[in-house]
Amino acid sequence: MEFKNISKNILIVEDDTFNIQLIETILSRIINATVVSTDDGDEALQMLSSGEPQIDMVLLDLHLPGKSGREILQEIRADKSMDNLPVLIITVDGLDEIEFRKMGANDFILKPYDINTFTEKLSLYFKED
Repeated sequence: MEFKNISKNILIVEDDTFNIQLIETILSRIINATVVSTDDGDEALQMLSSGEPQIDMVLLDLHLPGKSGREILQEIRADKSMDNLPVLIITVDGLDEIEFRKMGANDFILKPYDINTFTEKLSLYFKED
């Protein structure tokens, strides 16, 4: 399934350049996405609060230098203007779905990445018009 008729802005918060490139490649195959990325939690939060660009989804790594993915997620969820912003955790951690949801994540994608998993997860948040 592809969502090429949908155009979305996706923020990737990840400190590994290879993983960012891999996610961008996978996304380019299934959705018309403008991807913005950073490895800095404070920068990610600044982008989200400024609304420039308007972000439609966040793919958030848990293990980042400086502010952790958990801390970033807590700050996102503390801001009521971002209540409807889908945040998907991207991680190698073997936590279960209940743990991710307790953190405030909408969903998660385990590494290594799989295009079918990405497609399935995106289909829950992005619908064709």
